[in-house]
Amino acid sequence: MKVVILLLFFASILFGAESKKIYFYATDLNIHNFKFLKIKFDNYLQKYGSYEFQPFDDKETFENYLSVKNSTIMLSSWHFKQIKEQYNLKAKLIANKQNSITNKIVLVGQKDSTLSGTVASAYDKKFATQKLNNLVKNKDISLLLVPKEIDALMSVGFGMSDFALVSDDSLELLKQINPSLGENLVVYKKTKDIYRMILSYNGKEDEKLTSIFLNINNDAEGKEILNKIAIDSMVVLSQKDLKKLGAKR
Repeated sequence: MKVVILLLFFASILFGAESKKIYFYATDLNIHNFKFLKIKFDNYLQKYGSYEFQPFDDKETFENYLSVKNSTIMLSSWHFKQIKEQYNLKAKLIANKQNSITNKIVLVGQKDSTLSGTVASAYDKKFATQKLNNLVKNKDISLLLVPKEIDALMSVGFGMSDFALVSDDSLELLKQINPSLGENLVVYKKTKDIYRMILSYNGKEDEKLTSIFLNINNDAEGKEILNKIAIDSMVVLSQKDLKKLGAKR
């Protein structure tokens, strides 16, 4: 919460009230330095206009700002589905990684574990419970909510929980940053494909900004920024995918 407040304070000084906001929140990313991420994004976007990138580390605080009309919102697809009606979100772009706009949610645990005990997850309670009910018939399971997906995986590795409910991307990230911990974890269950991060508007679309995000991966600076949020590019959502998301454009 303190991180968000400080960033908003500095942003108001640096950019003034007229900058167009891009609100960002995702639980599946292991972001340690929000200030650095903001600076990188803002420096890039200012080449094209008065834009301000505002990342949040708290879901409730993030949602408090979504009532600001004509804003751009970047969030996970599961979160988008939950709040799209409340905030009148219109989906436009979706994250692409390794030529795929989808990912899976996986139930991960130590080798040779029984499907019972505590499951750590960064998803909210309603979504996590729904997914667990679909994946595991055994009801001898309790839910432990944590801030980030990497926290959920670490909690399994260090014995604070029995399983983690995370995206497949987060599991791959753990294997990169902590190979010894990652090699001891196995996938017990997985969901069908789910969509990646969505870029949406809660009012009139900023076509210039849409174009910026569609082309951001075409130079070295843009690629570096996308790497910070663990994607390769942003692409336009097809009508078929919009329908599956229950979204409108």
